Amino acid sequence: MGYRIKYLVVFLLYFGSLTGQDINFSQPYVSGAYLNPALTGLFNGFVRVSSQYREQGRGALDTKFKTYVVSADIKYKFNTFNKFSKDILAVGLYFINDRVDIYDFNTNVINLSLTFHKALGFRTNQFIGVGFQGGVIQKNINREHLTFGDMFNKIDAYTFPTREPVLANNFAVGDFSLGVYYTVTPNNNTVFGTGIAYQHFSTPNISFYRNQDNITNSNGLYPKITIHTSLDYKSASFVTVQPRIRFVIQGPFMDLDLGSNVKVSSFNWDLIALHFGLSVHTIKDLDSFGVGAIVPFFGVQYKNFMIGTSYDFVLTHFVNSRKNLAAFELSVSYLGEQTNEGLVCPEF
Repeated sequence: MGYRIKYLVVFLLYFGSLTGQDINFSQPYVSGAYLNPALTGLFNGFVRVSSQYREQGRGALDTKFKTYVVSADIKYKFNTFNKFSKDILAVGLYFINDRVDIYDFNTNVINLSLTFHKALGFRTNQFIGVGFQGGVIQKNINREHLTFGDMFNKIDAYTFPTREPVLANNFAVGDFSLGVYYTVTPNNNTVFGTGIAYQHFSTPNISFYRNQDNITNSNGLYPKITIHTSLDYKSASFVTVQPRIRFVIQGPFMDLDLGSNVKVSSFNWDLIALHFGLSVHTIKDLDSFGVGAIVPFFGVQYKNFMIGTSYDFVLTHFVNSRKNLAAFELSVSYLGEQTNEGLVCPEF
């Protein structure tokens, strides 16, 4: 148990004081505004409410990393020039809580998105969306639960006082992002979309040592660039193939996700459907490059409700050291008042 606690403390303080990277989801389109602000309002309906739960580190640490997401967005027809315009104005909000219980280490994020989807022509189902996002990142940790090497009494407990600098246990910073997304529906069987997001361009300072004068106390969150492309192609009467590509670069870290879902529908393809998928995550971190995880996926869609599950089978050096950092993810979504206006986005 001792080495695991030490590993977790080092992880928390190291990444809490250095420039870091974001939470990564295996079902990125469920909370679309987190992936790209321009995905706000990009769905077949009037309102969308989604939630995700992700946990990782079971078996490697004495406590798991847990992430909760709740998001909602709503859209309005925006008659820019005349009553026949198909333009859309959308507003979205999401909240994220990422936590490790044993130290009350929490990261809370709340962001508000405003996106405008411009129809490119009156007869074509093409849209270009531009989204802006702003919000707050809040971090806190319980200092009373932390132990350092100079506190050990060399017998059986950490009872001595520490000379470590007093870190800020609670702070909040502003955060801002931009995104663009293009989607086209050339026919009833095909939907194509591609976009790019530039997030954290204000490089918010996320250091727990922000108030210390004798150490480096300004460590901005790396700006993140995300490029993603998706295709929904109805290859048979009740089968839709959905390939996905996502490339993320954030400081020295890179993540390339390649995969595809297959949607098997009922006679009424908007009523009941099963989703199957598999993706491969290729990652570059501080000291390695290679396949990070294989992620199978399964989802069920019934009318306006969708449930999805995925599991990251980690293939990096953590497996060789018998540290299971696999991740489980569960999502639930609801789409209200569905329409057929052609402005759609991948579900998972």
